Amino acid sequence: MRKKKHAIWAVATLVLFSATAYAENTTEKNFTLDEVVVTATRTETSAKEVPSAIQVITSQTIEEQGAQTLEDVLRYATGIQLTRSSTSPSREAISIRGFDSRFSMILIDGKRLSSEIDQNYELDRIPLENIDRIEIVRGPVSSLYGTEALGGVINIITKKSKTQSLTFDVGSGFYNNIQNAKDRYSFAYDSGNLGKFSVRISGSQVENSAMFKSNGLTYEPYGTRKSLNAVIDYRLSASETISLTKGHSEEATYEYVKPATVLLKARDYIERDEYSISYSKKEIDNELFLRFYQSVMEKSLDQYNVSTNALANWVRAKRTINVYEGRFTQTLNEQHRLTFGAEYRPETFRGTAVNTHEGYFTVIHPNGQVKTGSTANLDYRAAYLQDEWNVNDKLLAVMSVRYDDSNKFESNVSPKLGLTYKLNDTLRLKANIAQGFRSPTPNQLYQSTATQQGNPNLKSETSNSYDISVEKDWSKKSAKITFFNNDVTNMIDLVTLSGSNKQYQNISKATLQGLEVEFTRALSNQLSWTNSYTYLDAVNAVTHQRLENRARHVLISGLTYHNQHGFTASLQSQTFGRYLVSPVGNKSYSVWNLALTQKLSANAKLRLGIDNIFNKTDEDIPLLGTYVHGSIQFSF
Repeated sequence: MRKKKHAIWAVATLVLFSATAYAENTTEKNFTLDEVVVTATRTETSAKEVPSAIQVITSQTIEEQGAQTLEDVLRYATGIQLTRSSTSPSREAISIRGFDSRFSMILIDGKRLSSEIDQNYELDRIPLENIDRIEIVRGPVSSLYGTEALGGVINIITKKSKTQSLTFDVGSGFYNNIQNAKDRYSFAYDSGNLGKFSVRISGSQVENSAMFKSNGLTYEPYGTRKSLNAVIDYRLSASETISLTKGHSEEATYEYVKPATVLLKARDYIERDEYSISYSKKEIDNELFLRFYQSVMEKSLDQYNVSTNALANWVRAKRTINVYEGRFTQTLNEQHRLTFGAEYRPETFRGTAVNTHEGYFTVIHPNGQVKTGSTANLDYRAAYLQDEWNVNDKLLAVMSVRYDDSNKFESNVSPKLGLTYKLNDTLRLKANIAQGFRSPTPNQLYQSTATQQGNPNLKSETSNSYDISVEKDWSKKSAKITFFNNDVTNMIDLVTLSGSNKQYQNISKATLQGLEVEFTRALSNQLSWTNSYTYLDAVNAVTHQRLENRARHVLISGLTYHNQHGFTASLQSQTFGRYLVSPVGNKSYSVWNLALTQKLSANAKLRLGIDNIFNKTDEDIPLLGTYVHGSIQFSF
């Protein structure tokens, strides 16, 4: 093992030494960050102009960092932590600025997913082979996206058809101290423009074996995940396009869990189907977008007693989301660009673990057991208005407000004001103030199990937030400092009624505040250096105790080197200070990751990644030791 560690460190050192030596003999080039983003305002806007805290992760960055899952992509993002909650310890979830995963919205091309009730399960399900870029908005965006967007929005934007191509990618990985293997296969086909048509098809399959802790539980679910996606674009004219998409994914995974005193083996089978049709018309001074999409997820969960092999519990559930949406943007003059949008979203949730007192149905398990389930029909309606107002040459004000209504919850008005003030061509002040909300989930409203009860009288969770930042860019570097504050009320939590019987109630208040520092520098035209630091003070405002599964300090630093011979190396470090883990307390640690890519020919590329170079292990966080993975890609 010692020899292996020395060899790994030698490779990393050699890459950095070569990169530095090469950089000394090259001329520096200007380093600019004038990206165009759409998620923060639903319009194409320069990232420098947008008041909101934005980060864009491109497909090139995803490849350079050797990412295999969405979790791998997001682990280096500013203000984001990947946490494991006490209720889902085997699932990593997204926390933006200290918010739980249920307050952060994951979209694909602006579309919602029929996911689990929270999104602890999505980081392994969303494939990477068709991603063009990921736009992250930190801070509440309920004024445009409604419920769930208190912490922020992660919008995964897929690739558009360009030129005819076919790509295959085959890879595998293993941990050095655990008997485990992860195999990955993916492909992507792009037809290019076939007259007015273009077609893009992509698919993937991931297989991983079990990894056990010392107590007999698994670190994460293991099994097989598959996905297949297709997009057809038809250009009616130079400015008009109709798009059709179809996606299908399924997974059969297993895990060992111990919710009480008995060790259980759980089998989770998921199928998800997605359809959409959209029409867009984009002209010089206006844009029209109309879309209908549907996302359907079916879940089948069986839990068996490991000792007796008897069926201990089983659940059947189905969630269907239908969305009708449209928006229109009009540039009125040099000062004002208005966007008006509306959305109607009927959702249906059917499950055997909820009691909504309506829509009862019966399910028969293959072993003969019978359960009765019920149905929740939730209708959401919303409209929003945004004005991008260029007050003068120095000041941009983005004002937006959204009205949400539902057949189950009280209505909500979510306003937001963002300001960008240019002190000069390279120095900007930005500020945002906003309100956000999150409606209760069907589980929180209607759950009916032996130990947990829903509460149909729950109110929506709400937040009042603000942030202020200063950002500066030079010819080859950029820096940004942001202070943020979020006050959340009516937080929903499980309250013990008696013994082990618990019920969801609005009881908590929380304050989530902190500091984000970002610094990027191009050391040469081959070598770049990125850094971010986040300080987070996340406390329960009632008990004044820190919220668990969050680090007080997170420092991320990375060097990326590339040359004209098709070689890329990326060395990334993550340092976590005072990570509060239940029930053991605070932990501090660092993890180093290395990714190498070499172009073998015009049609082949080889990748190698070494995560957790120094073999850090900890079952509480958890850290599983050094993970080595590689892949080969063929393109035609």
